[in-house]
Amino acid sequence: MVSTLIGYVIFLISLYFLIIIGGSYESTEELQHYVPAILKTYVHIPGLIWCTLGPVASLFISFSTGQIVRALKTLYFVFVGNKIDFTIYIDAIKDIAQYTQSHDIESLEEYANQIKYPIMRDGLLLLVNGYSKEDLQDTLESRIQNEMARDNQDVDFFKEAEGFAPGYGMLGTTVGLIQMFSTPIDAAKGFTPILNAMAVAFTTTLYGLLYNNFLFGPMHDRIKKRTDEEVMLKAMIVEGLVLIREKKHPIFIQDKLISYVPGTRMLSVPKMEQVPTG
Repeated sequence: MVSTLIGYVIFLISLYFLIIIGGSYESTEELQHYVPAILKTYVHIPGLIWCTLGPVASLFISFSTGQIVRALKTLYFVFVGNKIDFTIYIDAIKDIAQYTQSHDIESLEEYANQIKYPIMRDGLLLLVNGYSKEDLQDTLESRIQNEMARDNQDVDFFKEAEGFAPGYGMLGTTVGLIQMFSTPIDAAKGFTPILNAMAVAFTTTLYGLLYNNFLFGPMHDRIKKRTDEEVMLKAMIVEGLVLIREKKHPIFIQDKLISYVPGTRMLSVPKMEQVPTG
């Protein structure tokens, strides 16, 4: 409810800049003084504010505040966080399998509690607690499905933003054309007010396309790829833990899990003390 109200307030602010400020030649000229001369051809402040705040308003109306915060946090893992390294987890699973060849699985509890990647830590604890192969697989796969549904909300957030951007661009173009055709020719000002309305019409289309193709679109693609890779990693971990429960040979487990690795990578075998991190 709060995010919806915030969204409508932001929308009204953006609409004010588009219709009131953008429709006034004098007000627009005042704002344009802040734009460097070399950029004035392509920068129209009221249209830029409309195309920037408009999609933001729709996102606040469409999503809760918590979903918005979570989606924005996802950007860190996509653009700043390290790439997922499947080999770390394959090596760790192989190492665990080698350990269980001569030791009881129950003795791995202390090691499991040190693992920071949640599904691997919790899956190993399920092994320690004596879960059967079927119960282990069902529990972890159900968890993956729930986490995937949650992660898909982040993907949907940027997919919606990708659709909103050109829509607001076209709305700005429509308003600009209405202003252009409804502006009377003033002998003192000449065609300047009409040209100002044309600037609103064409620049908002430009901004909508730019936001779509160079901001929200790439963000959506990167987050979708990251989410798919995360699902693949979790599925690999689940299969590895199931194979450990079945007492399969470590080399067999390693060979089985290599198929999950995107591309061809060399595998190293770390010591047991190396703990995978999320």
